[in-house]
Amino acid sequence: MALIWRKQMSVGNTLIDDEHRYLICLINTIELAIRTDDAHDILATTLEQLVEYTQIHFDTEEQIQLKIKYPGLEEHKKEHKKIMQDLHEVKKKLDKILSTKKSTNSTAAVPQKDITDSEIEQLLEDDPDTQLDESDLTPLIKLMRRWIIEHVLGTDMKMKPYLANHHSLFS
Repeated sequence: MALIWRKQMSVGNTLIDDEHRYLICLINTIELAIRTDDAHDILATTLEQLVEYTQIHFDTEEQIQLKIKYPGLEEHKKEHKKIMQDLHEVKKKLDKILSTKKSTNSTAAVPQKDITDSEIEQLLEDDPDTQLDESDLTPLIKLMRRWIIEHVLGTDMKMKPYLANHHSLFS
C-alpha cells in the first residue's frame, strides 16, 4: 500500500513539506519496483536517489532550524545521522540482494506483516555470513516507511510551532 501525503503531515513550511512529499514518492517507487518483475534498474536507481535526497533534505532542515534558532537542533541532527547510517545499511543490504537475485523469483508472493524491532536489528546487522534473498526486501521497505512516518509525524512536528513564527522563511 502506497504512503499518501496528508495535511496532518505538514510542518507548515512549504520547502520542508515538498521535500517530505518527494521522499514519500521515492519510497513508494521503491516499493512498487520491488513488486515488479525485472525492475532491478529502477529499484537500484531510486534507492540511490532516496539515500542522496534524504541527505539533501536533512541538510535543508538543519539549515532552517539553525536560521530559526530551533532549540532541538542538536537532537534532530543526531536523529538525522542515525537515519542516514541505517539508510546506508538498508542500501547495502538491498544492493546485496539485487546482486544475487535470480530473475525467476518474484516478490509479489511475499506475505505482508508488521516488522518488529528485533527483525529491524537483525536486518541491520552487518553479518557477512548472512544470506539475504527476496523475502528480505519487504521488511526493509517497511523499515524505510516506518522511518519516514515516525520522523515526519514525530520529530519534525516538534518544529511546527517554531516554523509558524517564520512562516515565509525558505518557503
